[in-house]
Amino acid sequence: MELKERFLEWLTPKGIAFFKGLLKEHGTILAVWMEGDIPHAVHFREGMQVRNWMRSQPEFADNLDDHWLDDHWAKFVEECIGE
Repeated sequence: MELKERFLEWLTPKGIAFFKGLLKEHGTILAVWMEGDIPHAVHFREGMQVRNWMRSQPEFADNLDDHWLDDHWAKFVEECIGE
């Protein structure tokens, strides 16, 4: 199974819908919105889960630097979900 397929399987249809919804509503998956008085920062919440998944994949073994992952995880998600 190739990397994109493994990621989408891990993400599940619910996760795919979440990120596609962000793109539709906010124009980016790097959205931040308020939940009451608490900011929901996708980069720190869902993004951390994605970055942890990426760390577990051999294809990213040469790019495990936190700064690289911070800069590239969102583009990877968008490419995988087809946006």
